[in-house]
Amino acid sequence: MILQDFEKKIFKFIRDYKIFNKYDKILLGVSGGKDSMSLLHVMSKLSKTMGFEISVAHLNHCMREEADSDESFVRQTCEKLKVPFFSKKVDVFTYSKKNKVGVEVAGRNLRYEFFYETLRRLSYNKIATAHHMDDLFETMIYRILRGTGIYGLGGLIPIEEEITKPMLCVDLEEIKNYVTINNIEYVEDKYNYSLDYARNKIRYEITPLFKKINPRYKESFFRLAKIIWGYREEVKRKFEERSEIGKDSLKLKLENDFFDAEIIRIAFLKFSKYPPNMEETEKIIKMRNGGVRNINGLSITKKSDTLLIKI
Repeated sequence: MILQDFEKKIFKFIRDYKIFNKYDKILLGVSGGKDSMSLLHVMSKLSKTMGFEISVAHLNHCMREEADSDESFVRQTCEKLKVPFFSKKVDVFTYSKKNKVGVEVAGRNLRYEFFYETLRRLSYNKIATAHHMDDLFETMIYRILRGTGIYGLGGLIPIEEEITKPMLCVDLEEIKNYVTINNIEYVEDKYNYSLDYARNKIRYEITPLFKKINPRYKESFFRLAKIIWGYREEVKRKFEERSEIGKDSLKLKLENDFFDAEIIRIAFLKFSKYPPNMEETEKIIKMRNGGVRNINGLSITKKSDTLLIKI
């Protein structure tokens, strides 16, 4: 099967970062926008080349009048491509008010909740989203503004547990060219242009300034991200060396070095808890012997140079 340059680029990225293997069962998150429709078409083609299986999950957020027609559009495209399709309707605005979180966070929470629920039900092993190089850049800028550390600066990553992002190597311009050349239909989401959302402010107000300074700014940030991905792998190795995982607890050995703070944050992620900020992490490291702290639903006890973390 002949691959186009866009498809070859994604194929190489998948191989380089060992994102997918033969016989993987992959659930694609497809909204119907140009990004996710590109993902669907590329993965449909690569599934025949690489020997993995794909299905599509579409969450109807009920946020726009066109939501039902978007769902029908994705369903019909999947039927044409002979790809299994699964969907669910949710009320993002109600969830947002009830849980006192922003609409963006509410949508993301419900989306991944649905993805994982479908993944388990189908006995699939990976989820693929259509995040691309522009998303990577915006995430890095957003996290810098929020005060991230080196580990978090990597932004989006190619693969973490079941979540994969095989399109991080291509940018929005390449995606637009791909859908145009191949006459791939897609739908537009008006919320992608609303300046009420922080990401859109970065995309439409900050990004043009970067472009003026360096037209190839995305590639520069992509190179930085790749360096940080390597750093994250080293942090994970340190965590494995210094941790002892039990059923409902985890022991961490502190070495009084730079990696102590990073492995503490990973420990929180292992319990599916939001990691503490840098100041709070520093307080954990400096706890007195026998001291106890309760953070984000976890109990942390310090004994000599070891932290005992429990739910």
